[in-house]
Amino acid sequence: MGEVDVFARRSGTATAQVQVFTRRASGLVRVMSPYSAFAYNILNIGVIFPWVYITPLALDPGASIWTGILICGAFTSLLAVVYAGLASAMPRTGGDYVFQSRTLRPWFGFATVAMMIITFFLQWQALAGWLVSVLGVYPLLTGLGVMTGNHTLVDWGAWYLVGWGPTIVTMVSSTIAALVLIKSFRWFVQLQWVMWYGFLLSYVLMVVLFLTTSNSAFAQRYDTASAFVAGGSGAYQAILNNAITNGFTPARTVSILGTILVTPVALTSLGWVGYAQEQAGEIQGAQSLKNQMFINFGGGVVSMIMMAVLGLVVVRTVDQNWLSAAAYAAGAYNPAIPAPAIPPWFSSLAIMLTDSPILLFLMIIGIMLNAIQVVFNVIVGWTRVAVAMSIDGVLPKFVSHVSPRTHTPVYAHVIFLILGGYVFAYVYNLVPNYQVYTLAVTAVATVM
Repeated sequence: MGEVDVFARRSGTATAQVQVFTRRASGLVRVMSPYSAFAYNILNIGVIFPWVYITPLALDPGASIWTGILICGAFTSLLAVVYAGLASAMPRTGGDYVFQSRTLRPWFGFATVAMMIITFFLQWQALAGWLVSVLGVYPLLTGLGVMTGNHTLVDWGAWYLVGWGPTIVTMVSSTIAALVLIKSFRWFVQLQWVMWYGFLLSYVLMVVLFLTTSNSAFAQRYDTASAFVAGGSGAYQAILNNAITNGFTPARTVSILGTILVTPVALTSLGWVGYAQEQAGEIQGAQSLKNQMFINFGGGVVSMIMMAVLGLVVVRTVDQNWLSAAAYAAGAYNPAIPAPAIPPWFSSLAIMLTDSPILLFLMIIGIMLNAIQVVFNVIVGWTRVAVAMSIDGVLPKFVSHVSPRTHTPVYAHVIFLILGGYVFAYVYNLVPNYQVYTLAVTAVATVM
């Protein structure tokens, strides 16, 4: 018995047998369980994306970060429901491209998603490596150097903060990720369990230590660490004083407007509630609405809560006005204000939560593992969208070639490794002022 072709044009002539969804098989296999896809979605959404917690404060010190995250999450939860419905109806590799090309028009789906590849995926491959370097390698080496009195480790850490350090980390991590994904998507699924549980361990430990560390203890440790890294004394108070002297106004009340403006920044994280659907053809039970609600809606809600909690405990410990002043100085909004010796990313601030190298390692390693997962998931998403486009004939046929031995799109991985892992890694980290535009680019791609 034939099925109704829900994508047929109204003017089209009926055939003897039509199908709900028809295209040649991709050759990919379903090796990711719904729970694995749920974990994938949380790691991809980006509880660790650091700009969410400080960028709004640099612009409006009265902004309530955790409230803005909850507001954003309430709206993206609705988006997650839409993704769940679309994905259960069209559980095929390609995600956004498939949904837009089948429900709207093929040319529209290609135009928007092709633009998203340029503005998002390639940019984010470079940014993913930057996250590994800046949120992981830098605070780990710097913190261990401060705790052990080893200036060599501090110098090594500084190298990973800007320039060639993040560039090399991106190239190396992208190469490793591409090789693993070419060999077997199943390998990545297994590796992700280490990333997932490592991240959960670090997150819980970090939240507990932020909750149990007083502001005075944090300030004292920040002064000590800054003196060891850059010399001088009283760095904690100096950051606030320098900012006030140069036009910064501390907040005395919560700013409603500032809180609302948190939402577009948080959207660069929470807006990706449906990203796991780019590889829907490799998720077991992807046709189940229940599974899709768990993956998309559940993953989005859990991410929202984790982000709000992290934002709340960070501000509680370090002080909101101080964090605003540090973000204002680090963002170079006023060149007259010197940048902090230790940048105000949350994982860098975590250095001040303990005097134990072991606890520091346990806090940072999971954040680094999450960042490494981002390196993987950016490649997974781009290659699967490219495969879907190639199957439809809008990209060259070789792009969708899937190895019969490894069941992976080998050529797509190689192309993306060269463009995102090497070319954009260089551009992002070494072309002057290029990073200024990347957050706006990510926001545009999120909306698209």
